[in-house]
Amino acid sequence: MRVQNTLWRLQGCVERQTQKQLQSRPPVWTTGLRAAVRAEHTVEMSGRNTLQMRFRTSSQRGVLFLAAGQADYLLLELSSGQLQVRLDLGSGERILHSDRGNPLNDFAWHTVEFLHDWYNVTLTVDKYFQTSQRLPGPQQELSIKDGLYVGGTGGLDKLYLPSDIIGFRGCLEGVLFNQHNLLSSLRSYSGLKNVYEVSLGCSPLFFASEEDPISFFSSRAYISLPTWSAQHEWLLECSVHTSAKEGIIMYNSARQGDFVTMEIQEGLLAAVVGRDGVKTEIRSLTFINDKKWHHVKLYFTSKSLQLTVDGETVKSSISSRSKALQLKGFLFLGGVDDSTRAEVKRVGLASVAGKRIKGGSFKGCFRDIKVNGVSRGLPNAVVTKDISLGCEPEKEPEISTTMGPTTVPGTFLGSITQLPPIGMSTLAKGLVKKYGQNFLQLRNLVVPEGGRASLDSKHIKVNLDFKKLGIRQSQIVFRIDEQPVHGQLRFDLDQEQEENCFSMLDLWHSRVIYIHGGSEDPHDHFMFSVLSSSRKETPSYLKGHKLYRFNVTVTPTNDAPELSLPDGNLFTLLENSRKKLTTEVLKATDVDSNFAELVYSVLGNLNADAGFLEMEDNPGQSVTSFHHSALVAGKISYVHTGVRNSRMALRVSDGEKVSNTVVLRIMAIGLEYSIANNTGLEVTQGEMGLINTSQLAVQTNAVRQAVDIRYEVTEPPRFGELQRLHSNGEWKLTNYFSQRVIEKDRLRYLSTFKAVQSGNINDHFKCKVTIASKSTVQLVFAIKIKWINYTIERNEMIEMDRIRRVAVDSQHLYATAQGVILTEDELYYRLLSSTKKGIILLNKQQLGENSSFSQMNITNMKVEYQLVDRPSEDTRDNFEFQVFSKYAHSTSHIFMINIKADMNSIFIKNNGLSVLEGESKLITKDELFAETLSTKEMYYTVTKSPKNGKLARINLSNSTKEYDKLVSFTYQDILEERLMYVHDNSETTHDQFSFIASTSLLVKSSVNDDEVGSKEGLFNISIQLLNDEKPVRTVDKVFHVVRDGQRLLTVDDLCYHDADSDFSDGHLIYTRRGIPVGDLVLVNDTTHKLYQFRQEDLEQKRVLFVHRGASSGRFVFFVSDGKHYVSSLLDISAQDPYLQVANNTGLLVQKGQAKTFSNANFSVVTNLDVRDDSDITFEVHDAPKHGWLFLKDKNIESFTQHELKNMLLSYRHDNSKTLGDFLSVAVKAEGLRLEARINVRVYLESHQRPPVILHHKTLLVEEGKPVKIERITLEVIWLSLFFTFIFSYLTTLITLHEIVTFFPLVFPKNVFDVPGAVVTEGDKVVIDKATLDASNLLTKQPETHRHSYEVWYQIRSLPQHGNIVVGERNLTKEKPFFSQFILNKYGITYQHDNSETLHDHFVFDAFLNLKSKPAQRPVNDGDVVEEVFNITIIPVNDQPPILKTKALRLKVVQGDTVALGPSHLSVADLDNPPDQIQYTVISKPSNGYLALAGSLNVSADAFSQAQINNGEVFFVQDGSPLSGVFYFSVTDGHHRPVYKLFNLEVLEIAVSLINHTQVVLEQGKTTVVLTESHLTAVTNGKNTTVHYKITSPPRYGKLLLDNEEVVAFDQEDLQARRLSYHMVNIVSSQDTFEFTAFTSEANLTDQVVNITVKPLIRYGESVKIPNGIHSKIRADYLNASELALMSGSDPLFEILSPPMYGKILYIESNNGNNAEPVRTFAFSELQQEKLAIEVKANLTGVQEVNDSFIFIVKADNLQPANGEFIFTIVSLDSALMITALPLYTSSTASPSLTSVMRSVVLSTSSLVQVSQVTKPVPKFKGRSRWGNTNINSNASAIPKTTHGQEITPVRNTPVRIESAPQESSTNPILIVLPLLALLLLVIVVVLVLLLRQNQQKKQKPLTGASFPPASPDSRSCQGHPERSARVPLVTVTPLSPSNPGSPALTRLQTGSGNFAYGPTLTVCSFGNLEQEASHFCRTTNPTLQHNQYWV
Repeated sequence: MRVQNTLWRLQGCVERQTQKQLQSRPPVWTTGLRAAVRAEHTVEMSGRNTLQMRFRTSSQRGVLFLAAGQADYLLLELSSGQLQVRLDLGSGERILHSDRGNPLNDFAWHTVEFLHDWYNVTLTVDKYFQTSQRLPGPQQELSIKDGLYVGGTGGLDKLYLPSDIIGFRGCLEGVLFNQHNLLSSLRSYSGLKNVYEVSLGCSPLFFASEEDPISFFSSRAYISLPTWSAQHEWLLECSVHTSAKEGIIMYNSARQGDFVTMEIQEGLLAAVVGRDGVKTEIRSLTFINDKKWHHVKLYFTSKSLQLTVDGETVKSSISSRSKALQLKGFLFLGGVDDSTRAEVKRVGLASVAGKRIKGGSFKGCFRDIKVNGVSRGLPNAVVTKDISLGCEPEKEPEISTTMGPTTVPGTFLGSITQLPPIGMSTLAKGLVKKYGQNFLQLRNLVVPEGGRASLDSKHIKVNLDFKKLGIRQSQIVFRIDEQPVHGQLRFDLDQEQEENCFSMLDLWHSRVIYIHGGSEDPHDHFMFSVLSSSRKETPSYLKGHKLYRFNVTVTPTNDAPELSLPDGNLFTLLENSRKKLTTEVLKATDVDSNFAELVYSVLGNLNADAGFLEMEDNPGQSVTSFHHSALVAGKISYVHTGVRNSRMALRVSDGEKVSNTVVLRIMAIGLEYSIANNTGLEVTQGEMGLINTSQLAVQTNAVRQAVDIRYEVTEPPRFGELQRLHSNGEWKLTNYFSQRVIEKDRLRYLSTFKAVQSGNINDHFKCKVTIASKSTVQLVFAIKIKWINYTIERNEMIEMDRIRRVAVDSQHLYATAQGVILTEDELYYRLLSSTKKGIILLNKQQLGENSSFSQMNITNMKVEYQLVDRPSEDTRDNFEFQVFSKYAHSTSHIFMINIKADMNSIFIKNNGLSVLEGESKLITKDELFAETLSTKEMYYTVTKSPKNGKLARINLSNSTKEYDKLVSFTYQDILEERLMYVHDNSETTHDQFSFIASTSLLVKSSVNDDEVGSKEGLFNISIQLLNDEKPVRTVDKVFHVVRDGQRLLTVDDLCYHDADSDFSDGHLIYTRRGIPVGDLVLVNDTTHKLYQFRQEDLEQKRVLFVHRGASSGRFVFFVSDGKHYVSSLLDISAQDPYLQVANNTGLLVQKGQAKTFSNANFSVVTNLDVRDDSDITFEVHDAPKHGWLFLKDKNIESFTQHELKNMLLSYRHDNSKTLGDFLSVAVKAEGLRLEARINVRVYLESHQRPPVILHHKTLLVEEGKPVKIERITLEVIWLSLFFTFIFSYLTTLITLHEIVTFFPLVFPKNVFDVPGAVVTEGDKVVIDKATLDASNLLTKQPETHRHSYEVWYQIRSLPQHGNIVVGERNLTKEKPFFSQFILNKYGITYQHDNSETLHDHFVFDAFLNLKSKPAQRPVNDGDVVEEVFNITIIPVNDQPPILKTKALRLKVVQGDTVALGPSHLSVADLDNPPDQIQYTVISKPSNGYLALAGSLNVSADAFSQAQINNGEVFFVQDGSPLSGVFYFSVTDGHHRPVYKLFNLEVLEIAVSLINHTQVVLEQGKTTVVLTESHLTAVTNGKNTTVHYKITSPPRYGKLLLDNEEVVAFDQEDLQARRLSYHMVNIVSSQDTFEFTAFTSEANLTDQVVNITVKPLIRYGESVKIPNGIHSKIRADYLNASELALMSGSDPLFEILSPPMYGKILYIESNNGNNAEPVRTFAFSELQQEKLAIEVKANLTGVQEVNDSFIFIVKADNLQPANGEFIFTIVSLDSALMITALPLYTSSTASPSLTSVMRSVVLSTSSLVQVSQVTKPVPKFKGRSRWGNTNINSNASAIPKTTHGQEITPVRNTPVRIESAPQESSTNPILIVLPLLALLLLVIVVVLVLLLRQNQQKKQKPLTGASFPPASPDSRSCQGHPERSARVPLVTVTPLSPSNPGSPALTRLQTGSGNFAYGPTLTVCSFGNLEQEASHFCRTTNPTLQHNQYWV
């Protein structure tokens, strides 16, 4: 049987597309009706078929794909939200299902792949879930005869298709069957392809919710919902909005021909139920076609029918013999489908009667749809047709009039589409001459993206003479020949009419509707032809032979982004690991917005303990939102921490709209791993081998997750090393590597053992493998090494006899390699040692130790041995070598050379000479002597004399001939010690002379290599320098300083130089004497005077001069180099601050060129202390008119002294004809300012000619007399410059040559033209002789020598924005040379780097170089010409404008005018300035208009970015409260415009409160002032004056303004504190009043001000209550003494809210056995300590818990007040260690208040800590019990002597926490320990009493006349407690020798202050007090009261 792949005839060709092409195509959407793409197919069979597609839907059912045959079929469909494949190849049906636990109708993108491969079929969903089956039977080929169907079945009737099959409703893309794209085109082709109800894009209908309104706009529109199932009663609710008189609202079929329907009849709503052939009908009482919303409710059972409209109900009973109504099929809303329309007509619905037989649908809006009480809407729809999202207002029908053939509305002119002319030579019948053959005028239809629009008569205009034709306009018919691609055409036609045709009458009634599919393409079109329905003969142009194109313009809208899961909704990762989220996991699509603006949000993690998302920059922190850029960069990871399975819901937003929600299933799996590969490595010695995953790999079960697999080398290899490739490209030794390194081929083994290995030894390394930081595995990696060996085949000695050079050939030295094949040029010899008597040469170049040569060099006789000296006797020489290659090296070997003696060879002893600077010394035979074996008679010729001295012969006679400056000498001069070297006393350290020693008397200038009897030599002389030069002053000027100021003294003011070359000037030491006008100090320590310093201190700016005294003076200083001393004076001048011009020579620049601008051209001086040159600034006021001032290629308007000194500035001439220019600058330094003008002179290129000498005569000068050099004697001119250089006079006697030397002539430096080059941005340009030619440099050489030279160039500074290419290489700093020859013949190329630059340049040197020598820059700068080659770049507009603003939004107050700034709208373009970026308003805002500055009343349609940046664009809001948008485009005029929407958010004018706080009134006062801190209102309107009106006055008081009651006030009254509240009724603790804040534009109502009375109570702070026991509430916790004094009563507390963890108890007896909870108590009871608090809190895991109780306190004649007492519950153990002192929050009561507080007793004790009360003690009439003396001693604050202030204790004192007596105690220690403490206390008391009695008798009684009566509140200033009249005071003295002043031995000293509370007694009772605390202590003894005594 022949097997052939399936072919599809689509568009007449076979379509083959890659997956990437498929993904780039937009999706298509279908509504689920008969929507389908059907491709005709040839009858072919195939045993292998593939199907791929992506889909998204919210429907549970629908056909995705059908390959239909006669009996064979392949059906892919959704069933119950799962994917199902049904396949029958003739052997029975096979069904494959997707994962049932993973529904696919979640409106996320899902990928489907189906493979049929003969017997095997496989279904893969989202790349993860896969199921497969094996087909039975002999049939394995799929036979397709009836075509392919996508999205539906197209009405195909086959037995294998179920009867209730429905089409797919959703979005499809990439439908690929056997690698052919079935959705490549959505146009139908007859016989090939049919497309029905399919559009490009993804419709907004699929994103709708149940709450979204639905609009029905055609007569065939409807929605079908799933079957309406119910048991006994049915309820349908909805709201409708329409103006139609007829239309179907609802229809549902039932069994046995029954039905239920609801329709509009003549504007009334009618409900009909058909049962058993009988119809029961009721009508509403209200018309619903009034364009208003009406709520409709239909309720029926099998016995009754009820219709309710807007609350009005109509009922009727149903007579039927059937028991129940059984509905079937779909629930239709708004209309019915074509298959149901016949049934509707049969039951007699009025909506489909007559002309409406093909329509009858409802036209209007639905919302709030509920079926049996459950909300329903578009997400539940099965099929939809001709509906849209949202409710659009119905348009009034336009009155259409027939226009004559000669009239064309003016509005048509701008939008008419000119059609191509019809091919007629003369006007046919009916054509109008004015329009000619173009009788159709088309106007584009504008439709919003995803919306719809009606095609009216204004869009298609027919200009014909209908009278001549004899037909009517209504008889013109338009036939659609090609449907639109991105939308659909709907015809709302009721009458019988040909399909896809409409008439002019339909246009007049707006019956043709274009529905856009939601794609992003801004254009669409359809093709149509024009016909006539008249039976009369019509011209050819009305017979439909010509096609016309109608264009549709789509207005883009900001669609919501789409979020999909390309890899499916299953995200798998390892347990307790992190895995990155990528764009393959989450894919966001938004064609309207920049991806950088997208933000992902996590809506919820259904298992929060399973894990979280984290950002790479902040690990460990959970994030719930992140940007798309972070996702793309791989910075978002999911971290698993808990359960294995979880879900996460996500969506994405573009800042305005939110996408669909996707749910990502997260599954964590346990780690499983295995060693996948460990094959080892084989490598040759010396080579490297890469270790990749095929040799070493660990395999895990992780899915697309990077698992950290690390290898730690525990035993490294012996004969090599492991190396890892780093990011810099370098291989480095490593002992750690990861699996990722292996995967990237970045790990290698390098054989480093180079020695020869005798045995066959292998290598290996051991490592420990760690997988995910959890599991470890040990493994051994074997390495097999192929060893290399070398054999020395020949090593023969070389014989040398009377020759100086011999070649080492392969007959003497030859080696081979074993184990590897090496050529001779790969085998090398390395010299391990050098020869002693000769040198080894390779290619005539000397080789040293470790040099190498190859076997090939030996074979080619390139290696030679050359003697240095001819030997005087037979000798041998040798060198040690080893053989090596890149693999290994051998052991060492020795090569021998046998040398025969040479009798005539000269041997020279040359040891050099050492001499002192300026001295002379003999050269003896120990330093220099030459001889041979046969003679010592040698004659020396000096070929090069010493530079820094001379050779002299000692004169033994009176003759002076040849005894100075010798050029020759003999051996006798040396032997007789007559040869001398004389140094010239210069500062040099070395000298030398060259000579030739010869046995011949002939003078020789050179010696040949092979010459015998002569030899050259070089004699070196070392010179030891002497310190013989004194320091010389090089800077000698007056030092200027500001009067009474300071200034740095630097080397610019004072500097010396020491000519000794071995001495650094920085080491010169300055010593100064006294300075009468100031001092020299250290700059960083002005108190340190400097009397001695170094010159390096001046260089480093460490010396500062401070002026004092007279305005001028001088001082003496000495300068020493360590040996010599010189003295000098430094003159100082102090003046007012000045800033002056020091130099202004201006600039001389060539026309069109640039010139460096430095302080040589312009400089300033000042006497200010300017320490940084950057502090002196220059501002350019008048910029150059014919040039520019640049700082590093940047045009500037200011610069600094630093930039001027460092030559960073340049002036560039603009190449204009003007040869003069100037610039004016303002110099500023520390407040001083100086104006200056700098002139610029411009010369032409022709001025670069050599100067001409006009006069050059001999000058006669008398000795010692000056003479004037006049023009007639010497004159040099440049003819082109028209100026001459004239030497005026000379005052010294010098020769003319010296005159010219002293006055050098300065010529222009450049002697050739450099015009520069011009290149296009990113392009290249050739620089040749025409643009760069320095050949005229050859004129410097004589004409006879010029042929020996050539011009060379050296690049000094490379271009910054490009490269220079010579040949095929780039010029670099290392290789910067090229020649004029290359320029002339080939040229060099400048390649621009495509940067956004306008200028570039490179600096080069041009010089002459001998052709026989390599290029080298001359040492003398005078032989070099330096020039700049400028390159001008022509910019290219290659960068499109980029929108930088993320959120295009402007907030404007209603009716306001706001500037549109760059923060609101900014577009950047690297190629264009802002003024060239133009905005065009396409759609104007609906709530105002845009305007430009200066014309705010005129709407602007265009503006630039520059106007936005300058704040010249305004939005003028029209005062409406609605927000709006405007649609605009922006372009640079070159690139495609960018289209965007700009949102205009209108803020209503409002009044808001920024301060609204509670007014607090102190208890006891009745008045409080209201200020702006209590109440402040602001407004965003123009009128900012805020008024307040009291709408509800206070109940218990009144508001006063300047003591007068008011009902209104202003904000200014609050600011001026004129408003006050006065309480007149004191029965309440709080009050309120209501008010309205308003301006002339807005108001704020129903606002309340609360007034609360603050209790006059001082609270104890940081009060800690022990847990689990009764604790007394002390009076200092709630101190109401001041309240009691003010009211004259005992304040009463009423508990409003008790403590959360406890209760307040009243203690009735001392033993505490009877304690009852209380709600009220008096302050006196608090003072008598009858109250306690019992708390029981759970302190497990915490140290403390906060608690409180709320109370109201009342006192006579005062208003009540609410308060809250806050305390902390601590454990009992913690309470015993508390050291904090509670402070009072309110001021201390004055002494006068203490008379009221008789019952307040606060005792003190020394530093004794007691945990519990040891024993109950009787009360003493309101005073403290004995056992309570420690309660308050440390709990109160230390008050000051002034009322109302507090003294905070400096140190903390241990506090004893006392608990109230408990009813029972089970711990016996709690009883024993207090008894022991009490016993000890009694013993101490007895001892003290005995001691006191003896002292008491010796003292007189003290009187208290000067003290107030004793009271419980009387306190000493240091905090002594009041002493009770009945209870003796016991002071416990610590047994410490450091306290000699113990009160047990001396009388207490007290003061006179009275305070309610104080610190402990120990403050002043012990010694060693600090001085600051001593004034608190008493100096006199207090008077004892009755029954008081000292103990």
